[in-house]
Amino acid sequence: MANTEDTRKRIRSAAQALVAEQGAANLTLEAVAKDAGVSKGGLLYHYANKQALLEGMLEDLLLKRQTWFLSSQAKQGTGAQLQSLINTEFSLTVAERATRNAILAAGAENPALLDPARDYYRTLFSYLRKDSSDPELGIIVALALHGMQLLETIGLNQMTISQKDTLQHRLVELVS
Repeated sequence: MANTEDTRKRIRSAAQALVAEQGAANLTLEAVAKDAGVSKGGLLYHYANKQALLEGMLEDLLLKRQTWFLSSQAKQGTGAQLQSLINTEFSLTVAERATRNAILAAGAENPALLDPARDYYRTLFSYLRKDSSDPELGIIVALALHGMQLLETIGLNQMTISQKDTLQHRLVELVS
């Protein structure tokens, strides 16, 4: 029998895939349960409601982003730290970007859902201000990355893969 965390990951993965394939509007507990291969009762055992599932999905996104903090603990220098941040942000998969969109939409209805993201950004900018040899450059890079993603999320600026690759390389050059 699969352990609890494996089942929770499978459920979150199914939810991410569903959002990526069919859009946030089709994120129903029934559809997620079916795609995850669990009963709706089994899903509800792990996630009491849709909001709890979205919170778990947000935790996954933030955990991926926080890996750059861990790589920065070695104090490899501001350039390497910012390169890690840039590469992490540009490495989001289609499913992760779709999840980000779904969470943002749900956060408009329930702002408390975004509290973990608020904590992440508070920590990010505090870290950049205190632990970076060039805090202003770090803040500019972070704002550029997250501004680009927000515009993409709300459909105001869609870039091609080639344009994103060019931007990623240019940002890496900027911090090197």
